[in-house]
Amino acid sequence: MSKTLSFTALSLGAAAFYGSALAQQTEPVAEAEPEIEVIIVTARKRAETLQDIPLAVTALDQAAIARNAISTLADIQAQTPSLTIYAARGTSSTATAYIRGVGQSDPLWGVEPGVGIYLNDVYLARPQAALLDMLDVDRIEVLRGPQGTLYGRNTVGGAIKYISRRPTNELSVRADIATGNYQQRNGRLAISGPLLEHTLLGSLALGSFTRDGFGRNLQSGADVSNKDLVTGRASLLWLVNDSLDIELAADQTRDNSDVRGAQRMLVNQFEPYFTGQPALPVSAHRYDTDNGYQLPGQTDSRGASVTLTWDGGANWQFKAISAWRDGDTRGSIDFDMGPYAIADVDADYFDKQLSQELQLNYHSDVWQAVFGVYLLDSEAGGTVRNRFGLPLAALGLAPPQLIPGPIFRQFGVSAGQVDTQALAMYADASWQLADAWRLSAGLRASREKKTADVLNQGYTDDSFSQPSGVVSSDFRNSKSWTDLSPRLSLDYKASDDLLLYGSVSRGFKSGGFNVRANTVQVPRSAEAYDPETVVTYELGAKPSFGNRLQLSMALFYSQYRDIQLSIFTGIDTDGDGINDAFFGDFTNAGKGRIQGAELEFSWAATKALRFSGNAAYLDASYQQYLSGGVNLAAERDFTDTPKLAASLNAWYLWPLAAGELTANFGFSWRDKVQPVTNQSDLLQQGAFGIWQASLMFAPADSRWRIALEGKNLADKHYRTTGYDLRDSGFPIVSAYYGDPRLLTFRLSYGF
Repeated sequence: MSKTLSFTALSLGAAAFYGSALAQQTEPVAEAEPEIEVIIVTARKRAETLQDIPLAVTALDQAAIARNAISTLADIQAQTPSLTIYAARGTSSTATAYIRGVGQSDPLWGVEPGVGIYLNDVYLARPQAALLDMLDVDRIEVLRGPQGTLYGRNTVGGAIKYISRRPTNELSVRADIATGNYQQRNGRLAISGPLLEHTLLGSLALGSFTRDGFGRNLQSGADVSNKDLVTGRASLLWLVNDSLDIELAADQTRDNSDVRGAQRMLVNQFEPYFTGQPALPVSAHRYDTDNGYQLPGQTDSRGASVTLTWDGGANWQFKAISAWRDGDTRGSIDFDMGPYAIADVDADYFDKQLSQELQLNYHSDVWQAVFGVYLLDSEAGGTVRNRFGLPLAALGLAPPQLIPGPIFRQFGVSAGQVDTQALAMYADASWQLADAWRLSAGLRASREKKTADVLNQGYTDDSFSQPSGVVSSDFRNSKSWTDLSPRLSLDYKASDDLLLYGSVSRGFKSGGFNVRANTVQVPRSAEAYDPETVVTYELGAKPSFGNRLQLSMALFYSQYRDIQLSIFTGIDTDGDGINDAFFGDFTNAGKGRIQGAELEFSWAATKALRFSGNAAYLDASYQQYLSGGVNLAAERDFTDTPKLAASLNAWYLWPLAAGELTANFGFSWRDKVQPVTNQSDLLQQGAFGIWQASLMFAPADSRWRIALEGKNLADKHYRTTGYDLRDSGFPIVSAYYGDPRLLTFRLSYGF
């Protein structure tokens, strides 16, 4: 039986079961007064409800995660205004994130993300393996705007907090298995309970996520865009006494997924010079490839942390978080997406980090405050091996009609390491000025030092065993930066059902070094690029209408300076006036401004019918974008920043004699967006919408649940990122797409 027929039969069987359950419905149950679920967040390092916190925060609890079929952090994009998050080019678990137009798309070592991702209060310094799968998660919190007075580092755009469930004093088990199209085979298990009652608690969570590829390599037959990932977390919580507890946690993720498939968007006129065969047409399929070069990918990320929490009495609490993380990544990209060695790259990455955070929290009726010290010692590096092949005819060194013709081949390696030492002290305090007025102020003092070792050189062949003697960069350089970033906020509790606030905050992201430097053609590339900063002014309102309708609204204006941009540009290596290689430049483009409005709502229309949704308007423009001494601000758009985006969810619950049936429908829409920094007419994604739905049945007096989940139900084709190398002299444009229609049947058990 084919996988399509088997899944259809499974779906029909489940639908028949649901129909039988509906037939057993008895007399209607009297409705109680509908109420919205109250979500407690710790965005400001203390427990608060969403409607009481004067920040733009989105929170998704376990129920929302299950109802919306959220499987990785990429799925929270539709549930969060002003957020763009997706898998980086060529990988399935490296995260690219933007909030309010601020982020970073380059995952190379030495480049800092603009949105901080935190796993249980531990900052993930590298984006590799940061696109986390949902595994025994308690909630996800997304904070928009600069958050430096509350968090470790690099939250210039905002922060994403992934918070796991803590070990419990009562035995609990959660498990689910899932199958679906593309041969999905997913399983999760989470166990929590006492090892010594009321003294030593433990938890263990394991997950395995596999599926076939969305496409295949037409040259080799290998899968592309598949998934093969296993992950696990374990923690021990020692309740030393009523005032002190110590939690030890460890996690590991191994991603063995093959490279992602990309669509070839341009006929490559270099191809006929290799074998005399006509150039391949534009790809007919968004995932199938014709890669002549493809190495298996692998990402291995692991970490451990110790968290000590001491309640000192007199409203004081002390917290210490010590963490270690380590990662290795191997991958490859065939830029030209064709069978010939025109632009092929493979790379090995490594990263290590040690961090220590000390927090002192105070809480009283008049004052609430957090004081912190954060230290980070990290190193990241690797080796990138480049294989370029250019027809001499394309360089003007051979007759253009000579097909096939001679090929000029270049082999080069970019290798090195960037070490980072960061120290920050921060404080954020709130003072109850009067019954309704509260003043909050914060300050962050940062010092960062980066040291780069870079050796970029040529080799004689693709074995990379014999250097050619051509060295484009060989330097060791270091630089330090200091920064003071304040935050000031005033909020007014007009009534129990209305919070108004205004704030101004500054965010800072450290500078760095371009490890792709080519100091021969571009001498300045050995110098450090500058830090970037954002100053954001925000007005917000959070009205509630009883327990049935809650709104959160924000208006903001951000001044964005020294914007760090990664751009591929052409270079002339032999001085003949023709670009014969491309160079990955990293520079400060200048400045820009971003202004916008955001809305979130949750409405319990009846006990059975509920709605939620969000919308965002972002007006982002460059005020200065210098390239080659020319201001191109009027010609450039912000990356991954749609002007309009919105989503709407509706779910309905039927109480049945046999149990409860819940249906959820969701629609998300995004305006046109430019997914690459150097702008591309071929890669620009037009406005599009995505439908999703789920149907969940919970039998009465049972610990079992069954669900049908559908994502991208209309099978919309939409680009998330890509490469356009035409400016560098290579006729190469390739596009990476979001997931196709995914249908999943899930069976869950829990108590």
